[in-house]
Amino acid sequence: MPEQNARRLTPPVHLGIPRPAPEPAPSCDVCAALVHERRLAEAREDRSKVSDLNIELRNHPHEGRR
Repeated sequence: MPEQNARRLTPPVHLGIPRPAPEPAPSCDVCAALVHERRLAEAREDRSKVSDLNIELRNHPHEGRR
């Protein structure tokens, strides 16, 4: 009879190279504020917040962007 609590191995996770930090759109106050927040998060080594802010910057709409 097989052991009920047998361990099962899962395949390894393969992570890609992180994307470069997005550039803010020129003359956009929202982008400027997000970049400022990102710099503060980088200074306190809050990598999770940096990642969140990069996502916000990438998703912030501008003409000709996407």
